[in-house]
Amino acid sequence: MANEVKRTKAYYEKFASLWAATHSNSFYHEKEFVYLKKLLNQKASILDIGCAGGVHVPLFLGIGREFKYHGVDIAKKFIGIATRRYPQLTFTQGNIADSQTLPKKKFDAFLALAVLMHLPFSEWDAAFKNIENLMRGGAYGYVVLPEHRPPLAINSIDTRHFTLLSEKEQVSYMRNRGWKIVKKFKHAPGPNKAQWIGYIVQLP
Repeated sequence: MANEVKRTKAYYEKFASLWAATHSNSFYHEKEFVYLKKLLNQKASILDIGCAGGVHVPLFLGIGREFKYHGVDIAKKFIGIATRRYPQLTFTQGNIADSQTLPKKKFDAFLALAVLMHLPFSEWDAAFKNIENLMRGGAYGYVVLPEHRPPLAINSIDTRHFTLLSEKEQVSYMRNRGWKIVKKFKHAPGPNKAQWIGYIVQLP
């Protein structure tokens, strides 16, 4: 595991409970989730990469209640929180850049919301390849990436790693892998700068 990933994992292990308590807007991505749902079979299986404490699960219990959900996160404490909150669902501790830690089955779609930027760029090829191997052909996904480092979230000591690419670089990387960008969304914290960019993608 790269040192950047170790630092990020340690941060989330330490602050998992506080993070889960303060990041509870489960419907922040409601519009994008509804769009993704229209592209999928009603019984589609979806992998939630970086599921944290299950923050996005209410979308699946409501709007996406027909979907088959599986959450994965690198932090053991996040998996414990998610499992306690939603014991009827499946959660796995795993690193998306390490295939040995990931589920051994195929999915129809995935979410990667504000998670891939925590990997150093040197591990992106491995992570994206693992996503491709976990998906069935033509699978859809929803990826969210930042252009700029987000402000401090819950404390003044932030050891998390951020790989920051411009929107042009993000698009170029995914297209070079053969990922089709179906639709793009922007989440702007203010009038002048889009902090987060969301992509509905289709894999080869």
